[in-house]
Amino acid sequence: MAAAAAFFIAAATLPASCQKENPEGNGQETPDTGQAAEVLGTYEFDGKTYDILTAAFTENESYYTFVFSPLSKDRELSTSLLFSIRTYWGDGEQHKVGTLDQDHNDDYIIVYEDPVHLYSQFREPQGGTYSVTVPDDRSGVFHVCLDVCLADGTPLKMDYKGTMSLAAGSEE
Repeated sequence: MAAAAAFFIAAATLPASCQKENPEGNGQETPDTGQAAEVLGTYEFDGKTYDILTAAFTENESYYTFVFSPLSKDRELSTSLLFSIRTYWGDGEQHKVGTLDQDHNDDYIIVYEDPVHLYSQFREPQGGTYSVTVPDDRSGVFHVCLDVCLADGTPLKMDYKGTMSLAAGSEE
């Protein structure tokens, strides 16, 4: 769990760069290069859909940790969704949060933060499901599916299929 927390702290302190509004007007900020950031997928928080511009993965002997953000990886990740599970739960099968064998934050960690909301890993979700598939070579397609109801009843959903950048310190 300490490794997952360390990854989250490292991801949250990525250096910021000069930004400007995306000229297409969709509200996504991009690095000041004139290029629009690549949309990797989407997630839904409280009924509103957000683009995923950053998708990062790290692992150690105990946990797979994923960070998704609607901000580009060149920005300070002031809005992000962190999801971490014990490696043995990354079997591609659907698992329920809040069940007898997964009723505490040693099995999974869900942290959602934006400038207005903070759901720490210690605010246990009311319930829901997740499934995770991690490719053997780590350069293939990851599949992370979340459909949870957070501690206060706010829905959080995501079905991400794609490659992910490997965070520094990730063991392979």
